[in-house]
Amino acid sequence: MADIEKEKKLLKKIHQDMVLDQNTDVEKEATYFTEDAFLIPPNGPLVVGAKELKKLCEDMVKTEVLSKSGGPMRVEVSASGDLAYDIGNYRIVNKGEKGPIVEEGYFLTIYKKINDQWKFAGQIWNNLSQRT
Repeated sequence: MADIEKEKKLLKKIHQDMVLDQNTDVEKEATYFTEDAFLIPPNGPLVVGAKELKKLCEDMVKTEVLSKSGGPMRVEVSASGDLAYDIGNYRIVNKGEKGPIVEEGYFLTIYKKINDQWKFAGQIWNNLSQRT
């Protein structure tokens, strides 16, 4: 039986590591993905597959990030210990041509445990700063 509290702490760390790696180390970031991982971005198309997510990360590395904050507020692990999700908030300020671009909102991330390692299976998020 899984030590649920230990798994929750580990998942929070994995989430934090992924946030750091997505703008610095695309190869390391890609090691977290399941082969069928997905992203559902606000106002954008569904992105499916580790290769497609890696391409997206390669584009993200080109963006100059001025600041980031937020993270998981809640982490839940299934009783079987092989599925989990986190819910949290984020605020990212990127450098834009006409000044800083602020994105902020909430996310839901899904994880699967494969070969005794947690992997990123998918995420959906919103962008409250796009509201009018």
